[in-house]
Amino acid sequence: MFKKMMKHLVNNPGLKVLSLLLSIVLWMIVVKMADPDDTKSFSVPVEILNKDVIMEMGKVADVVDDTDIAVFYITGPRSYVEKMDSSDFSVTADLSQVDLSQDGDTKLVPIEITAKKNEKWISIIKRTVNMRIALEDLSEQKFVISPETTGTPAEGCAIGTVEVIPNLLKVSGPESIVSRINRVAATINVDGISGDVSDSVIPVLYDEDGKVISSDLLELNQNTVTIRANILGTKSVPVRCQVSGTPAEGYEYRGLEYAPETVLIKGEALLLNGIDAIDIPEDVINIEGKKEDVEVTVDIKPYLEEAGISLVDETSSQIAIKALIEQKETKTFHLPVEKIQVNGLNQDYEIAYTGNTVSVSVRALKEYMETLQTENIQAVLDVSDLAPGTHTLELEITLPDERFELTGSVSLQVTIEDKNAEPEEPEVEQDENEAEEASTGAQQNNGSQDRNDQSDTNDQRNNSDQNDNQNNREDEEVD
Repeated sequence: MFKKMMKHLVNNPGLKVLSLLLSIVLWMIVVKMADPDDTKSFSVPVEILNKDVIMEMGKVADVVDDTDIAVFYITGPRSYVEKMDSSDFSVTADLSQVDLSQDGDTKLVPIEITAKKNEKWISIIKRTVNMRIALEDLSEQKFVISPETTGTPAEGCAIGTVEVIPNLLKVSGPESIVSRINRVAATINVDGISGDVSDSVIPVLYDEDGKVISSDLLELNQNTVTIRANILGTKSVPVRCQVSGTPAEGYEYRGLEYAPETVLIKGEALLLNGIDAIDIPEDVINIEGKKEDVEVTVDIKPYLEEAGISLVDETSSQIAIKALIEQKETKTFHLPVEKIQVNGLNQDYEIAYTGNTVSVSVRALKEYMETLQTENIQAVLDVSDLAPGTHTLELEITLPDERFELTGSVSLQVTIEDKNAEPEEPEVEQDENEAEEASTGAQQNNGSQDRNDQSDTNDQRNNSDQNDNQNNREDEEVD
């Protein structure tokens, strides 16, 4: 029976084909049950190709609404789908395929998605079909790259010169983006550094608000630049200053106040060792004839540059200086005459003063004046070679020190008498003699006056006779 059945199957080709098909179906069912289909979604950035095609037109393509991110999903056996990620796909948009005849400002560029592996086992279903772009005018500008640093150098060190090589960057791209660029900077980290350092960095573009500008549509002629930082030594030194001129009469210069009093400088070690202070020339502050404080602000940068050094903090270059001017006060002291030292008085003479005191006017600052007493003032009177009689003399006044000054000369009247001279006659007899001499003088004056009057009368008579004679001669000449 079995042999008949086998013979029937072998001899029947239709049954053979059917058996094979049933086997395949059965195998597929088994596989499906063991490795079922699965689905997985992806979001992959679009790689833009042939940008130069648009640039040759003087245009640049700007992606609209983030359509340069392709969204798609794949289906296939789970064993293949689960092992695939974004890097397994090529997602491109070829700008040479853009249709420039399309109406409107927005153009469509087809997005092509291909699998780099398992292409036979999976199916790609697109969700994003086209990338949308807007064409803008191409702009190109050059920017100087500003060197910048971050961090703080090691203790006792400061940042010297910082340079970028090359320091010029050419940027090209959409005018709307390039016009936003305010500055370009390259930054180097110097935190904890005690010696010169260099690095290769990417230039960063900033807008006027200090925000970073980043776009795939921008083309830079230098992707990286070299930045070098010179690290210098530091030193704290005082600021010194003098003044020129003299205050007005009755005023005194008291000194200077300024801030900051010290500054932190940086430079090469050899230069720093030769600097002990920053000296501001005295002619910067002139107090000639001043009656009040003089205030000035001095920029010390020029004095540092002359020495080949600079400030660690450039903002501290302004020194506020005040020259203190104070008015003196005047006080009069009454010096007893017995305190006067007399020099050169003949031993046979004696001296007498008019009054019991002499006034001495002294000028000084208030704080000094409070310490000055009459006994601190010395007065010397020189009467050498003076004869007896009344004299007005100038005293030589000596004050304790240069903090005090006389406001004028000090004079007094003295009488020198000869102790051995004979007593003078009484005043009454002198008066009678003077009266008698006055009377005699008066009589003599009267006699003289009479003689003068008589002489005047005779002169008048002579003049009259001379006039008569002259008239007679003139009459005779007429006849």
